[in-house]
Amino acid sequence: MPFRHIFAIALLAGGLAGTAGLVHAQGTDIVITRETGMKDAAKNAKAIKTALDAKADLTPVAANAQEIAAWGRKIPTMFPPGSDAGKTRALPAIWTHKADLEKHAGDLSAAADKLAVALKANDAVAAAAAFKDTGAVCAACHRSYRRPE
Repeated sequence: MPFRHIFAIALLAGGLAGTAGLVHAQGTDIVITRETGMKDAAKNAKAIKTALDAKADLTPVAANAQEIAAWGRKIPTMFPPGSDAGKTRALPAIWTHKADLEKHAGDLSAAADKLAVALKANDAVAAAAAFKDTGAVCAACHRSYRRPE
């Protein structure tokens, strides 16, 4: 085989390996990003629960609910093809049931938006009900798409 063909094959193989490495790196980064987002949502929920349990002024934690709602809007972008590699608790179904994932994420945003309104109004009864609804939406998605610990 002429040298130029061997060189071309080597370049092609190297380019493909580099592309695979890039996809793997992006997949790893997105896994870290989505894990961080999920942990942040849990921290925000905990802050809201603490305020509800303490019967405190709820207006300061309205921002926490807004962050949960914003996270819900980002969730559909957090599972691109190839991001199933590495350490992830996401079940394989999340990549094959995108429409259902988008519905769950939309439900989360809507529930958290409703929670934020109740918290801004300092309405403890409405906030408690909206918090329960928001938690139920999270749990439903996790049952479908998350490996147990």
